[in-house]
Amino acid sequence: MNFLLRLGVAALLLAPLAARAQQAEPAPTLPTTGRPVLPPYTGPTESDSLPARTLAEAFGRGQWHGRVRNYFMATHNQGDLPDYYANGLGAGARLETAPLHGFSVGAGGFFWVNLASNDLATPDATTGAVSRYEVGLFDVSDPARRQLTGRPEELFVRYRWRQSVATFGRQLLVTPLINPQDGRLSPNYEQGLWLEVNELAHTRITAGWLTHVAVRSTSEWASVANSIGLYPTGVDEAGKRALYASNLSSRGLGVLGLSRQLGTRTRVQAWNYYVDNLFNSLFTELTTGRDVGAGQLTLGGQYHYQRTVGTGGNADPRLAYSAPGRQAHALSARLSYQRGPWSLSANYTRITRTGRFLFPREWGREPFYTFLPREREEGFGGLDAAALLASYAVPAVPGLKAEAGYGHYYLPDVRNFRLNKYGMPSYSQLNASLSYPFRGWAKGLRGQLLYLYKASLGDTYGEARYVVNKVDMHQPNLILNYDF
Repeated sequence: MNFLLRLGVAALLLAPLAARAQQAEPAPTLPTTGRPVLPPYTGPTESDSLPARTLAEAFGRGQWHGRVRNYFMATHNQGDLPDYYANGLGAGARLETAPLHGFSVGAGGFFWVNLASNDLATPDATTGAVSRYEVGLFDVSDPARRQLTGRPEELFVRYRWRQSVATFGRQLLVTPLINPQDGRLSPNYEQGLWLEVNELAHTRITAGWLTHVAVRSTSEWASVANSIGLYPTGVDEAGKRALYASNLSSRGLGVLGLSRQLGTRTRVQAWNYYVDNLFNSLFTELTTGRDVGAGQLTLGGQYHYQRTVGTGGNADPRLAYSAPGRQAHALSARLSYQRGPWSLSANYTRITRTGRFLFPREWGREPFYTFLPREREEGFGGLDAAALLASYAVPAVPGLKAEAGYGHYYLPDVRNFRLNKYGMPSYSQLNASLSYPFRGWAKGLRGQLLYLYKASLGDTYGEARYVVNKVDMHQPNLILNYDF
């Protein structure tokens, strides 16, 4: 009853936001995982993309965009294990000037505040647990903070030549592995030089060198090396607490991507992520489709390979992020069918037992087809996962979308430290989501209700640390976004 009361109180806190909705473009439809996506800020219109003649005209015709986001989240663990709840409110804005001699400038920032929550910082007296999910609405480096928090996010110079773009500075990037991971109040941003070359037909070449990251759920910018370890670090391969946070050395992160459209329904992409002195990751994907009856059948395949580079971040193996000699292979496959408002997909992922699949959780979420919000496959080797995902766009209510996902995730034993970094037991997960972009007087306001349940499928040895905030838990999420 106390848990339901908290849910009702937080829902009341969301109501005043509806009155602020006026005008904005509706958000694109969400993916079939029910992930609470923040769409990028609206780009300039065709007329606003015309070159400016003076500096004053470039700023005068600049595009302002703003966003208000309210997020309520609660985790209900089984029995006497601790429960958590939080309601966060955030607001931000950005400006991008009209192009002048091909150059434009952009800047933006975001602020957020803890409107209501229980204690997210003090470990539970019985289990030693702290909030795992709700703390991500605020600043994970200072979970006890209740005051207004903010950070500068975008600050860049952009040059457009023909169909290609070069951006230098702080910017929002979306790639398979470096991505916004935007299931909280504000997403990831990166700092560096980023190039997108679109001069070849049906082909995009992407290249970049990144030096700093503004990690989601933090308030400061950090170097590539120091951004790793801001989230929980798990254990090393000997089962001892991983100590790589603040102990890594790297000059930066290089990214090279190639995407090509092969015909109307076949697409291939390959991305290489080189992290100096840490690791190298290669990700490839092929998707193809064909008409079957009144719908379309699509087949997708992914392959991911990793290896340690240099010392893995530190010459002392106890302080390294990636063990010398480590290799990891991952395969993911999808078979989906879409007909009218319905979409259904069957998905499978295999990570081999050669080693842990590692990619800093601070930089993004993995793109495997079996991904469901609130859990990841990063940090594990010897994993088998299968998931069914479905979505339905309600024709009678334009914009209303229902989504569901159910998966089984079989992991190595929680005491197999070589292949299980975070002590996660095998589990099943159910996600259900409803999303709707409001219209009329509320245009620009988008709402989403996301519910998930996770059940244990593996041995937890009667220890709460393998259960609390991991399995046998319920979690409702209520999200409101207003873009203007």
